Amino acid sequence: MKLAVILNPNALGVRRAPGLADRLRRVADGAEVVATRTPGELAAAARRFADDGVELVATCGGDGTNLSTLTELVRAYGRQRLPAFAILRGGTVNTIAGNLGIRGRPDEILGRIVAAARSGGVPTVGQDLIEVNGQYGFLFASLMGARFLEAYYGGLHPGVASAALLTARTMVSSLIQGRTARWLFSPAEVALTVDGEALPPEAYRLLVASTVPDVGMGFRVPWQAGRQAGRFHLVASGLSTRSMALQLPRVFGGRPLTGRPHLDRLAARVDIRFGAPQSYTLDGDLFRASEVSLATGPRLQIARV
Repeated sequence: MKLAVILNPNALGVRRAPGLADRLRRVADGAEVVATRTPGELAAAARRFADDGVELVATCGGDGTNLSTLTELVRAYGRQRLPAFAILRGGTVNTIAGNLGIRGRPDEILGRIVAAARSGGVPTVGQDLIEVNGQYGFLFASLMGARFLEAYYGGLHPGVASAALLTARTMVSSLIQGRTARWLFSPAEVALTVDGEALPPEAYRLLVASTVPDVGMGFRVPWQAGRQAGRFHLVASGLSTRSMALQLPRVFGGRPLTGRPHLDRLAARVDIRFGAPQSYTLDGDLFRASEVSLATGPRLQIARV
């Protein structure tokens, strides 16, 4: 199996790991390790991998690195002949890798992949992508989810500890109707068209669509994500902040929220129209738009070693 590695030197987790590039090259067994610092460099690397017949591409960076790399791989290879994909956990939180059961340091994971390739093949598992306005990832969120990320990135020291602290602050603020919760969960008018069915506009506070169930820190809001091939799980909720907070045990347990207004559905395509431009996130990167189109993307083979 022909292997190549994309290393994002800009990723915070990579910057916090001196000498990581050298360690990856030592265990890569001759596979190319490419450091891509700009979108143009990443696009060029993806095109070269496609031309050279690379069969497995590994990324070392955060969830946003996975998003950018997958988008360029789809553009370079096409949806029908994507290479297998490996996530080396080079980020600070690594939400997607955690969902997929990928553990270890980047050089350890790459070492296991190389050893498996020498032994006859790298085991993989199928995983659907979600296409969001022409980009390919796993986890979309807007409204509360995007605002949470804005607050997280605005902190001084992004990482697991900061995410956990912000999560705890959000939970307490939700129970007492504090200022943080009022901002995070402020409603916005949203019109949804789900698999061709136009739904009446609704004031939602929470909007998630995903092919993986854990949106971070153990919150399994899209609890059905990954259960049916060719579908992602859409959750759109206008429940009150306090009602959501009181149902946290259900969220951690991977069970649906109860109450109304609340939409919980597996879907293949969703078109979103906001009453005013809103922030949204795809795999940790932030964007802003008035209209967003979601569709099930190609099915990817993820290396599991």
